Amino acid sequence: MQNKTFIPFYDIKKYPHEVLVVDAHHPQGFDLSHWRGAPAPKGCQADTSTEIVLKAIQNQLPELNKKYVTNNHYDIDGFLGVWAIFNPSIAMENYDLLTEMAQIGDFREINFQYLEWKKALKIVCWLNEKEATLFYPPFGAPEIAEKEMEACVPKYIHFLDAFNKVIDLPLEVIPETEEFNLVLTHLAKIDQQETIDDIRMHIVDAKEPLHYYALYNNSQLADMVMSIYPDNRYELEFKYTTWINTNRKHFPRISMEKLCDQLNHIEENGKKWEAEHFTDTAPILRLKGKKLSKKERYLSPCFRPIYSSSIRPEDFKSICFSYFNDHYNFLKKGETLDWKQVRKINDKIFT
Repeated sequence: MQNKTFIPFYDIKKYPHEVLVVDAHHPQGFDLSHWRGAPAPKGCQADTSTEIVLKAIQNQLPELNKKYVTNNHYDIDGFLGVWAIFNPSIAMENYDLLTEMAQIGDFREINFQYLEWKKALKIVCWLNEKEATLFYPPFGAPEIAEKEMEACVPKYIHFLDAFNKVIDLPLEVIPETEEFNLVLTHLAKIDQQETIDDIRMHIVDAKEPLHYYALYNNSQLADMVMSIYPDNRYELEFKYTTWINTNRKHFPRISMEKLCDQLNHIEENGKKWEAEHFTDTAPILRLKGKKLSKKERYLSPCFRPIYSSSIRPEDFKSICFSYFNDHYNFLKKGETLDWKQVRKINDKIFT
C-alpha cells in the first residue's frame, strides 16, 4: 500500500477517482462508509465505517492503493477508519479494539462481552477530551457544512500522530478523563433496563439523567431508547443506527409528530412535547423548553435540562408502546431504506 496523504473533502475534485472517502460519500471518490447512498464494497459490509475499512484491508482491496484519503467531518468512527488506512498492519492487530471503539463513539454502545471494553471506552473518552480542548467539540464549528469540512482537517493531522502513542498503552496507563469516570459512575445509576423486541425499543430507568455511553450501553438490539428519570422526566430518541446503513434489521423510522400530539393532549405542566423530523440524525422526543442546538442535542442527557411532566411513567410508556405497536404492525424489519422510501412510508401512514 503506497504512502497516503489526507486532503480536505472539497479537494476531491482535484483528484477525481483517486481518493478514498471514509465515513462520508462523494461520487468521485471510493467510499468506505456506512452512509446511506454509499454502499460498502462487496465483502466489506459492517455496521461502522471503521470496520468497513478493516474488512477492506483484510480483503486487500486494490482500491486501497489510492494515494489520497478524506472525510467531510471528524468523529471517532471516521477518524479510526482514516487512521486504519494509514496504519494497516497495526490496525489489523487491533481489529476488535478499533471496532469496539467505533461502536462506542458512533453508536454510544458498550459491548461488555468484549474483554477490553474498558480500554476502548477509556481511549474514546481521551479522544473526546483532546478534541474538545485542543480544537472544538462535535458540532462546535460554524453551522455550514463547508466550514466543518475545512475545520476538521487539523484534527485529523493531529490525531493521526497522537493516536499512535496511545493505542498500545495498557489500560492503567491510558490517561484518565472526567468523562470516563462519569460513564462508570452512571453505569451504576441504572435501576433497570429492558428491550422490547416487537418495537425494538430499549427502556432505561435511572436515578438521574445519564451520559449517553451509559444510557445506550446495552441497546444493540434496539432502534430507540426511552429514558425514565425521577420526577416524571422522560426522553425518547431514535438511535443513529437507523440513520445509516448497518447489517441490523430494523423498522423504517416513522414520524413522532402524532405521538407528540397525543402527549400534548393530556400534558398539564404548560410545556409542549416536540421531536425533530424523522430524517434528523437522532430525533429526540422531549418536553420543550429552550430550543436545543445540534451541539446541545449531541451532548448527553446529563448536560441538558429535562423537564417534569404531569404524565405518569406508566402512562407515558403505554402511550409510546401503543403508538409504535400500531404502526409497526403494518411494517417489516429489514434493510436500511433510502430517505425517499422512508418519506413515502410516512406519507402513507400519516396522510
